[in-house]
Amino acid sequence: MNGILWTFLGTLLTFSVTTLGAAGVFFVKKDMGGRLQRGFLGFAGGVMVAASVWSLLLPGIEFAEENGQVSWLVITGGFLLGVILLLLADYLIGRWEKLRVQKNTAMLVMAITAHNIPEGMAIGLAFALAAQNPKEPALLSGAIALAVGIAIQNFPEGTAVALPLIQNGFSKKKAFLFGSMSAVVEPIFGVAAAALAGAVRKGMPWFLSLAAGAMIYVVVQELIPEACDGEDEKSGTLGFIVGFLVMMILDVTLG
Repeated sequence: MNGILWTFLGTLLTFSVTTLGAAGVFFVKKDMGGRLQRGFLGFAGGVMVAASVWSLLLPGIEFAEENGQVSWLVITGGFLLGVILLLLADYLIGRWEKLRVQKNTAMLVMAITAHNIPEGMAIGLAFALAAQNPKEPALLSGAIALAVGIAIQNFPEGTAVALPLIQNGFSKKKAFLFGSMSAVVEPIFGVAAAALAGAVRKGMPWFLSLAAGAMIYVVVQELIPEACDGEDEKSGTLGFIVGFLVMMILDVTLG
C-alpha cells in the first residue's frame, strides 16, 4: 500500500467537496438583502466555532495525550499562538490601504485555510499509519472513514467562505475560487505529513490548536460584529445557531 498515494486521493476528495460547497454562491442572488447577508455571516461564524471545538481542539487534546504531552499546556500555547498570528495579520492588513476595506474577507479566508492544514495532515498521518501496518485492515478503513468524514464536513465550510465574499463586492466566480482554494492546502500538507509522519505527529496538537485560535479570533473580531450589525440582528444570531448545529452534528456523527 502506498500511503502517499492514498493520502493524495483522500485529500483530493476533501478538496473537491469544499469546491462543491463553494459552488453554492452560484445559486444565490449577488445583491442580497441585509437580513440574508447577516444570516450568512452568522452561519459562517457558527460553522467556524463548532469546527474549532470538535475538529481542532478535542482532536488536539487526544494527540497531545497520545504523545505524552501536557495537553492543556500545549493546546493553550497553540491556541494563543494562533491568536497572536491573526493579531499580527490584522495589524498588517489594516496598514495596507488596498486591503483595509476587505480586511474581514482576508481574515476569513486565512482562518479557514489555517483550519484546513491540520485536517489534511491528519489524513496523511492516518494513511501513513495504515501503510506501515498492512496486516491491520482496520487502520485503512479508519483512514478512509476519516477522509470521507472530513470531506462531508468541508461542504459547509466551503459555503461559509464563499457566501460572505459576495457581500464584500466579489463576483460569484471570484467568491467560488476563494472558497475552493481555501482547501487546496489539504492535499499539499496531507502528502507532506504522510511522507514525514514521525516528525509531524509530535507537532499535531500545536497545528490543531493554532488553527482553532485563528478561527475563534476571526469569528469574534470580524464575523459576529457584522452579523449583529443592523436593526434585525436576530438574523445573524439565528444564522450562527444554524451553522453551529450543522457543523456540530457533522463533526460528532462523522468524527
